[in-house]
Amino acid sequence: MKKLLALVMVACMVFGLVACGAPASQTTAAEPAAPAAAAPAAEAPAAAPAKADEPKPYDGVTLRVILASHDWTNAMKTEIPKFEAATGMKVEYEVYPEGQLSDKLNVELGSGGQYIDVFMCRPLQEVQQFIKNGFLAPVDDLYADAEFQGDDIIPATLSAYQLSGGDGTMYGVPLVTERQVLMYRKDLFEKAGLSVPTSLEEYEACAKALNGIEPGVVGVTMRGLGNPAVTQFTAYLFACGGDWIDFSGEHPKSLVNTPEAIKAFDFYGRMLREYGPADCLNMHWAECANLFSTGGAAMVTDADSIWKSFCGPDTAVYDKTGFALTPGQHSFNVCAWGLAISANSPNLAAAKEFVKWAAGVEEVKYIQTSGISSARLSSWNDPACTANYPADLLESIQKANEIATKAYDRPLCTSVAAARDAIGAVITASIEGKDVAAAAEKADAEFQRLLDEDFGG
Repeated sequence: MKKLLALVMVACMVFGLVACGAPASQTTAAEPAAPAAAAPAAEAPAAAPAKADEPKPYDGVTLRVILASHDWTNAMKTEIPKFEAATGMKVEYEVYPEGQLSDKLNVELGSGGQYIDVFMCRPLQEVQQFIKNGFLAPVDDLYADAEFQGDDIIPATLSAYQLSGGDGTMYGVPLVTERQVLMYRKDLFEKAGLSVPTSLEEYEACAKALNGIEPGVVGVTMRGLGNPAVTQFTAYLFACGGDWIDFSGEHPKSLVNTPEAIKAFDFYGRMLREYGPADCLNMHWAECANLFSTGGAAMVTDADSIWKSFCGPDTAVYDKTGFALTPGQHSFNVCAWGLAISANSPNLAAAKEFVKWAAGVEEVKYIQTSGISSARLSSWNDPACTANYPADLLESIQKANEIATKAYDRPLCTSVAAARDAIGAVITASIEGKDVAAAAEKADAEFQRLLDEDFGG
């Protein structure tokens, strides 16, 4: 079967551009509109097609796959029919924005998860809790499969799917890595006579100078919706010398109310309050991407893995956008998304076959040609896989990889969602011009309570 599957997938890549228009099996009720990923730059070499009358190893099996609304999903959806044709499986997938996805997974997995086979999830957000709750199937046998080439996955990302302090059992496969980058309008910088900012002070000066430089253009946009803003705020926390938790003592201690954290909260809120969009408090990454991609903002900082939503070839600013390190010159390198299998999946073998394919070397290379930052070394080392990255974006990613000192962009604890809610309230207070120190004290107490519950205190 493995030889058949490999032959068919290679042959199908030759006809990838033709097949891109074919719809995948899916339930459509929950899928939002999202920018399509660009087609890959290079075609695979031709291979002999499989015989039509050869038996399919998974005829009659239907997989239910839950995916996030993400550029990775946009690129993968066009590939699924090829997997179906090679294996005989039917893949019924559903796509949800990340907040709804988390809610859905918690409800369905918490009630047994018998009807979910494979799903995308955020390792730093929910995997620790999922492992502790017994929601995830171990996949060590997948990593032991020589065809999967588990040693090709970036080593730092593997811990994302292991239980902290556990025995090293793997409960998923990393898919997407990301760092934070600055995306900026080169034409507006030239018009204003500005240089690309490298410090926070320069960043704020640029935002002030660019705010209103053209009708309807704000100086900067960043996530302002409390909980989702925490991950992008983290880069500014690091730049101000702060962190989330002090693990040096007998018990973990919250650092949310330190001078360094308050400085970062003040900066982030002031940038959006004075130079950002009026509705920034309601903006997640998709809303920021919509504003920047249509020419409504001069600068934005967000994850490099979704750069195409902000300024890809289908946007109004593709030829006008430059990339650089996030001002402050501090970065993180995280596993943002991966694939896991429900412990109660009725189709465990078929589910592992899907994950093996979707996160396998060849498919990951195909996906990375669409500009999605992968977790495989072979893709980053293959010039064909990075040819569709703008040169300055690739340079920024490589520099970020060199200087990154953190492998997380949010508090490392089990109750991540609750921690983000508490911390996000400080970001909201700062944007609204309220007492940041008071808000930080309140959040610090709540976060410490969560840490005490997780680690004992």
